[in-house]
Formats: sequence, structure tokens, C-alpha cells
Amino acid sequence: MRFVNPYMLNLLWTLIIVFGIMVYGILRRKKIVASFAKSDILHVIAPKFDPKKTWFKACLIIIASAFALIALAGPQMGFKWQKTNQKGVDIMIALDCSKSMLAQDIKPNRLERAKREIIDLLHMMRSDRAGLVAFSGQAILQCPLTLDHETFNIFLKVLNPGFLPVGGTNIGQAIKECYKGFEKESDTKKAIIIITDGESTTGDVELAAKEMAKEDIKIFCIGVGDLAGAPIPDEKGGFIKDSKGNIILSKVDEKGLEKIADLTGGLYVRSVAGDMDLDMIYKDKIIGTMERKTLTSGKKKVWENRFQWFLFPALILLLIELFLSTTKRIKPPKKILSIIVFVSALTVCLLNYPLIVEAKTVSSSVKSGISAFDEQNYQQAKKHFIDAQLEDPENRILYYNIGAAAYMNKEYDQAKTNLKQALESDDKKLRHDAGYNLANTHYRLGNLEDAIKEYENILREFPEDIKTKENLEFVKKKKEEQKQQKSKSDKNQKENKKENKKDKSKKDKDKEKSDKEQEKDQNKNQKNNQEKNQQKDKEKQQKPSQSNQKKDKDMENTDLQNMQQKQSARNMENMLNRLEDKPGKAMIPVLEKKYIEKDW
Repeated sequence: MRFVNPYMLNLLWTLIIVFGIMVYGILRRKKIVASFAKSDILHVIAPKFDPKKTWFKACLIIIASAFALIALAGPQMGFKWQKTNQKGVDIMIALDCSKSMLAQDIKPNRLERAKREIIDLLHMMRSDRAGLVAFSGQAILQCPLTLDHETFNIFLKVLNPGFLPVGGTNIGQAIKECYKGFEKESDTKKAIIIITDGESTTGDVELAAKEMAKEDIKIFCIGVGDLAGAPIPDEKGGFIKDSKGNIILSKVDEKGLEKIADLTGGLYVRSVAGDMDLDMIYKDKIIGTMERKTLTSGKKKVWENRFQWFLFPALILLLIELFLSTTKRIKPPKKILSIIVFVSALTVCLLNYPLIVEAKTVSSSVKSGISAFDEQNYQQAKKHFIDAQLEDPENRILYYNIGAAAYMNKEYDQAKTNLKQALESDDKKLRHDAGYNLANTHYRLGNLEDAIKEYENILREFPEDIKTKENLEFVKKKKEEQKQQKSKSDKNQKENKKENKKDKSKKDKDKEKSDKEQEKDQNKNQKNNQEKNQQKDKEKQQKPSQSNQKKDKDMENTDLQNMQQKQSARNMENMLNRLEDKPGKAMIPVLEKKYIEKDW
């Protein structure tokens, strides 16, 4: 047997003190009664009084209290194996460790604020893998993808601007290093979160972002710092200055970060106090729009709770003590039976206590989401539904609720992904409603063919659905109208082409006339040029060929130079062969310091 809260067992020692107080009270009462009347007279005055029952009741209270304390300690005995599937998203976090992150426009500085953002994000993440990339002028994989967030924190704490030898801010290299950190064989959805002040001094950021867009990897940016800018502290004291001696002010490049996020379909937010920025990125965009795939599957040992073994007798003993009289009369058996029934019902409720608590936490988020939905506050309703979905990721109803709120908020892409998840439910009504809303979502996105397919799928399972039939006919009419409009536009284009051809034929005829006249002039000029060239050739034949003699001398000089180069190359090879071989040095990657003009 094991205990969930073993420290509660220390309270058993307090029962000795309680029992001593009860003994003292019983003996004190006995002395008071003895001073009032002798035992022979007391038997006559109170013939039904039984002093032994007071001791019995005291023992019942102590034993019941002991059982209750053991039940509070959470005894567990026996276990069963339960299958587990952890679903999540792979997230690589790139942290800027350049000198500009030491600016103190945000207390204590930008780097510490960025670290706190990452820690808050890890608290939100439940079954998502996280990896860490540190970057400045170069980028390295600090922590590979892992579900162990405590180990992640160890790697995070050691990061500082002196961690990387190359200065500057190379966001493009950080994106490439994050991409290398993903498992290429995994089919999980992938996201990159860049936390930086946004001043990219080197590298091609846009090219790296476009490559991530091709790989369907979204980039989310969190800007740390003040828009007004702040000076960068220097290690030697004071602030960093440029070549002219002016103090450099580091500002957040919001436009650049927004462009990176837009290229991949991500989002840019500024770092603010609280969790609003993380809610927008993680809950709304990552969890709300990206499908969570199975990361790990296995079995876990689930211990059986046995607190009822001690709680049930404690309740029985306390109720017996409550209804037990100090007189010699005995209560009717009907009351005792009702007490036992009441205690058994209470025990059954206590057995299901953990499940009830969990259901309350989930249902409270759902209730607040429904109330916000009724008030037409669809953004807030969506957040509450996402909170509930994080607690119960297998509940398809919650996916439907998120999709419905996103649909009403005109976020049709997010609605589509969540409604597809709701279609996997075993509940027919839920599948019908999810399919109906999904078809409407396709229509809003302009995908008329997909909308028609979804409506037809609903009618196969629910052929009597009138609304679906009406919507199907409406969408088909819209599709026909589009075809007619396309045919009209095609006709107009053909007519325009014919008219253009007629105009071109007229222009061609005019050009032919002008071309003939030009040809006549060119023939005359060619004849004159030929006569002039013949005269020049005759003059050249008469002169001695001095140029050939110069060429022969140049060839001799180049041969001598080639011979000298070959001899020097042989001498270099001999020098290299004398050097000793030192194996192993080439295997060690070295990050050398480099001079960069903008090293912040």
C-alpha cells in the first residue's frame, strides 16, 4: 500500500492528545457527580444512566478520527495499465542572444523578459514538444525537441549575450537552424516562435521565411522592446557607440517581423505584461488552427484509490456515536438502517469525487464559452472552448464548439480545421451538425465544389434534411452562375483577340511596304562596303607580316612562366609532406570569433 499524501499520517499523533483531553473530561465529570451524590443514591436518582457508554463513545470518536486521517492520506493499493496517446505540435523556439537584448527599456532587460515569455509558454504547453535555438550572428541548437520541459528550462537558464562568439543578429540563420531541429520523418504540424527585438543585421530573412512557407511551417514572432528605442550597455562601461561616436539606439523592427510572419501565415505580437500575447499565438493560432498529431503512445501504471476502505467505517462509527445514548435505552433499528443507507450513498459520491472535479473544471469553461457565444462575443467564447479542449483533447464536441465560434467570428480557416476534427465523432447528430457547418465554411471560402461534396455526404446519411437540400440547390445555382460568367468572359476575350488580329494584319501590311524600301537601301550600302573592303585587303597583302613575329615571342614568354609555376607547386607539395599528421582536429567544430560591423 502507498499513500498520495503521506504527511497526513503525522496527524495521528494528535489523537493521543485528544484522547487524553477526553479522558480528563470524563474523570472530571465523574468527580463532580460523586460530590453531588453517592453511588447508591445516584443509582436511584438516575437509574438509566450508564457511565460505560461515555467511554465507549470516546473510543468511537478516536477510532473514527484515525480512519478519517488515513483516508485523507490517500491510500492506494493495486494498479492497472492504461493506454496513453500524447498528441501535440512540434514547436521550435528561437531566442535572440545578441547584445541589443541587454537594453533595459523593459525591466530588468529584454533578454530576461524573453526568458519569462518562454517559461510562461511552457506552462501552457501540455503534450507539445519544444526545442530551443540560441542565435546572434550565428545560431546553434541548444535543446532538441523534447517533452521534458524541466530539462528545457536548464538549457534556457544558461543563455546570455556572451554565449555565442559572433555578434550581430542573424534571424535567417536562426530559422534555418530551427528547420534542421525538426524531425523530417514526422508528420506532426510544425511551428517556429522567434523572440527577438527584430533588428536583423545580417542574413537573408525573407528567403528563409519563404522556404518555411513551402514546407508548411508557420513562423510566429514576439517583439521585445520599446518602439522608441533604448541604448545598449557596453561590457567596458557606458553604452555602445558607432564609428562616429554616437550612442546606438536599438529599436524594435515591427515591420520586419510582421513581414516574416505574413510570409508563412503566422502572426506577430509585441511582448506585453500578462499572457495576452501567448494566448494569441499558442491558443488561438497554434492549438486553434493546427491539427495535433500523436507524438508518443504507450502504457502507464494507474494506481487504484482505496480511501473508501477507511472513510466508510469512519462515517459509520461517527454516526453510531451521534445516535448512541448514554442511557440504557436502544434506538429503534429503522433509524440505524436509514443511517447505513445514507452513509453508503455518501461513500459512492466520494468514490467518484475526482471525476466530478474534472468534469466541473471542463464544464465551467464550456458554460462560460456558451454564455459568451450567446452574448455574441465569439472571440472570448472561442478562448473558453480552447481552454476546455486542452483539458479534454479527445472530446469532439469541444472541437465543434471552437469551429462554430470561429465561423461566427469569420475565421473560416480555423473553423474548417476544427470542424474536420468534430466529423470523427461517433455521435450521428454531432457529425451532422459539424458537416453542415463545414459545408457552409467551404462556401464562405469560395470552395463551391467542396461545399457540394459535404452537403451530399450529409444527405447520404440524413436524406430527409430539408435545410441541407436547400443549401445544396443554392450552391449549385451559384456554381452555374459562375460557369456562365466564365463563358461570357471567355467569349469577350475571344472577340477581343479577333479584333486585335485584324489590327495586327493591317499593321503588318504597312510594315511590309516599309521593309521593302529599307531592303533596297541596304543593298546599295552593301555594294559600296564590299568595294571598300577589297581595296583594304590588297594593301594588307603588300605589307610584311610583323604581327606574326610578335606573337611567337609572346608564346615563348608564357612557356617560361608555366615552367616556373610547376616548379614552385612541387616545392610546396614537398613542404606539406614534411608536416606531421594530427588526427581528430578536423572533427571538432569550432565557433571562431568574427568581426562584424553591426555586432549588436
